[in-house]
Amino acid sequence: MHIPEGQYNLKEFCRVIFDSPERVLDGYHGQRIKSFLYLSDDGWRDYLDDHYETRELGGITKFVGEYRNRKGAEQPAKFYVGQYKDDLQMVLTAETEEAIRQALRPVSEHSDSLSPMPIMTEDFQTMNEIVLSTYDDMRISEFKSKRVPSLADARTRPDVDREIEYKGADGRDRLDEFRDEYGVVPTRIQYEHENVSIRIDTSGKFTLESVNKESFNILFDLLSEVVVNVLELLDVANQIKFEKREVVPGNLKVQVPEVSSGEIDFDQQVSLMQAENFIKGTKNSDDLNFSFTDVTKQAGSLDFSAQVTDENRGSLFNVSATEGSMRIVPKHDCSFPSLVEFYLAVIQLLDGGAEMRLYESQSAA
Repeated sequence: MHIPEGQYNLKEFCRVIFDSPERVLDGYHGQRIKSFLYLSDDGWRDYLDDHYETRELGGITKFVGEYRNRKGAEQPAKFYVGQYKDDLQMVLTAETEEAIRQALRPVSEHSDSLSPMPIMTEDFQTMNEIVLSTYDDMRISEFKSKRVPSLADARTRPDVDREIEYKGADGRDRLDEFRDEYGVVPTRIQYEHENVSIRIDTSGKFTLESVNKESFNILFDLLSEVVVNVLELLDVANQIKFEKREVVPGNLKVQVPEVSSGEIDFDQQVSLMQAENFIKGTKNSDDLNFSFTDVTKQAGSLDFSAQVTDENRGSLFNVSATEGSMRIVPKHDCSFPSLVEFYLAVIQLLDGGAEMRLYESQSAA
């Protein structure tokens, strides 16, 4: 993006974009803005400084990485980040998907201080209701929906796990019909209106294909509806940890392990086959890099356990699951991005209605 030198906060920066989209996006393929939200802690700025060329523009940080285009030539990729809320950062860019994959995705893949912000499936339904109630004539041209029993009943074979993708001018009607008939709810939606074209999905990515004030207003209105739950998730993830606390009984100094474990409560009963498919799904995903070792499983009612490693960050934790929940016990360098992304994997690949909470804290006697 072509942004004039200056001092901006996030809202002022967005205003520069939608006030002069032709100048800001001149030369960019697609002429659209992509927005990504990241959960963060105090080390995120240092991480950017260590891995990118950065420049401060007041409350906005410009950071530049490199990628190889389709012809194999290296090119710069520009990104801009500003604080939406404490511990929640917004990245804005006009770069291509290939540039984003090569230059932006590594921002969080190896960082212990940044994690993509997931949107819980129930919150996503609220976001959709807000858009449709605000615009009576809003069209849905494309959507992806999945089965979430706690959010929708199904008339046809309710025990079947489903995922449906649909494209068509009648998407708004079809979304409701598929929900009533098959119990599926949206996880990605493309909206179309006279002045608005915007795509949202549960990974926390927002694509503004119409770059104007109205689109940015929708973006900020939707974020205001989910930010509380997202920051509560961050708080839970930060409390799940393994650490050593020093105690002094008498004249001795002793390091006592202290473990705070977490639990993911399933919305529906999970079978052994679903757990096995979850492991396969994480291995086959381009966006996830978890490995499972020491796997034990038993047929019948679910009895499953494994050691999970975040191969990008080195985080290590144990999981054990029954039909109704999965326990997470941290072991080594268990940073909050690893836990948030593991939870995101669960809601994407295993149970869209699952919720993560703090389970308990234990100290060795």
